[in-house]
Amino acid sequence: MDFLKDVFGEKGTMIFFAVCAAVVLIILFAIIFKALGKKRRKKKLKRDIQRVNTLVENALPDVDVKDLTIVFANKTGSTANARGKKSYTYEYFIYAFKEWESYAIPIKFRGDRAIAEEPIRLALDNVSRIVIRYMKTNAIFYDNNGNEIIEFTVAALNTKQIADECPFEIDQIEAAQKYFTFIERFDTKVRHKNDGSADKNESEPAETATANDQNSKIDEVLSNEPLYDDHSEEALLK
Repeated sequence: MDFLKDVFGEKGTMIFFAVCAAVVLIILFAIIFKALGKKRRKKKLKRDIQRVNTLVENALPDVDVKDLTIVFANKTGSTANARGKKSYTYEYFIYAFKEWESYAIPIKFRGDRAIAEEPIRLALDNVSRIVIRYMKTNAIFYDNNGNEIIEFTVAALNTKQIADECPFEIDQIEAAQKYFTFIERFDTKVRHKNDGSADKNESEPAETATANDQNSKIDEVLSNEPLYDDHSEEALLK
């Protein structure tokens, strides 16, 4: 106490404890403010995920949404004017998938209102090729005539980091991991289907029988494998 008096004068002790109390209050306010921010964001994340699920239910009335894994996706484009100044365009999609069938649902926004447009079915019977790029985040689907059906990018981080114009705020790390595994295996299945078609058209009868037998074994392996890796906490602890 004498030291405080020497440094701050007669009221040194009072000043010291007042400063300490002020610092503690600032720290407490910062912690409370951060906690409230996390709570608000968590509430918004939950609300936006529910909005996405509702859009899928409305777009796919004949499909059980509980059987689907759902991710939010986007496509960014750019155009340049005569002076070279770029302007960017954004398209948004919901991609819902299960087994070897999936749906891309275009989303349009009117203010804060999201509207689901006609879903695009993407399955083994109408997809002939998938080009996967950028660490499996970007995928381009082609139809049986070689024409591009759709392109989109799935990001694990919240969509605000992709485009501020998007009203949704969605963290989808676990769902994105499932998508990355699914799209790779979907591509493998499509390639396998194409190889089987080529065998039927070009192989001799004996070779065709051998190829069919091999294809059957591959089908069996793919069917027995899980659709996507289990990234849950329980699985990681096993």
